[in-house]
Amino acid sequence: MDQIQQLPRSIGSSVMPTMKAYEPLLRANATAIRSTKFETCAYGSHPRQTLDVYYPTKRRRPSVSSGNVPVLIFLHGGGLVVGSKTLPLADGLAHANVGHFFADKFGYTTIIPDYRLMSHGARFPSGGEDLAQVVAWVRETMTRQDGYQNVDLFIMGNSAGGIHLATYLFAPDFANARNKIMTQDPQASVVLRGVVFLSVPFNFRQADPSRAEVIKEYFRDIEANSPQGLLKATMLRDPDNVLLNVKVMVLNGSLDPEDEILDPKKEFLDEWDKLDEGSRQALTVAVMDGQNHISPPLSLGTDIEREEAWGHQVGDFLDSLRS
Repeated sequence: MDQIQQLPRSIGSSVMPTMKAYEPLLRANATAIRSTKFETCAYGSHPRQTLDVYYPTKRRRPSVSSGNVPVLIFLHGGGLVVGSKTLPLADGLAHANVGHFFADKFGYTTIIPDYRLMSHGARFPSGGEDLAQVVAWVRETMTRQDGYQNVDLFIMGNSAGGIHLATYLFAPDFANARNKIMTQDPQASVVLRGVVFLSVPFNFRQADPSRAEVIKEYFRDIEANSPQGLLKATMLRDPDNVLLNVKVMVLNGSLDPEDEILDPKKEFLDEWDKLDEGSRQALTVAVMDGQNHISPPLSLGTDIEREEAWGHQVGDFLDSLRS
């Protein structure tokens, strides 16, 4: 963490130095990270539509009163063009460290999927489509496993993964899919309880010029299809029913770049503030002190208290929704 305080805030300039800084921290705890059992499953027909499921060794947090099994989907970042559920960093310890952290510390079965990138033909709303298929896999396949008949579902999207989360939550294309998990039906097998937007670019008005072509090609109508644009359209279409009873956390690093991340976050929150009182109360806004845009997923599983502090912020938030 001390090293990244000295790095540039711009995303492109901070990627490789941040990874270099965290590689030895992950290697130092490799045995623990690799001790978490996982399996790889297909959730769709495309080669990129696979996911890793990390299983807790035992249920933790006995004070949580819900009898449902907690399942967390983590969508990694990568700017729509790169990224994987298993990065080559530290011999594949990233993002296994994320799965290990939430499984070991909080007892959450953690799913880390790959999704189609632009080199695979991904174009808006493909990220939402892939997430919808992951959720369908949880509903139709995972609930057949022993002990997973009733699931409290949570979804966290990091950077580009958060774009896909917003697409799934707000685009009209996924209304039917959302209705299956945004419900108060006590007989529902899977219920979405909360989502986390982790360092997400909510609009692209100040995006780095080097990304302009990618953004235009993916979104086509950038303003309308950005997370903020989708939220605005949802407010106009159905102002009293934006996310039903789902709780939302917007979480950013104190070292996130102002132009691409923090300024758009402020504008997104201004839009959110126009929602009804219930929706406003459903929102939690928090900061990860000392983290930049790249570091949060790399800091988990290091077994270093201040590095993992944000993971405990998220875990405590999710647990609070299960009480």
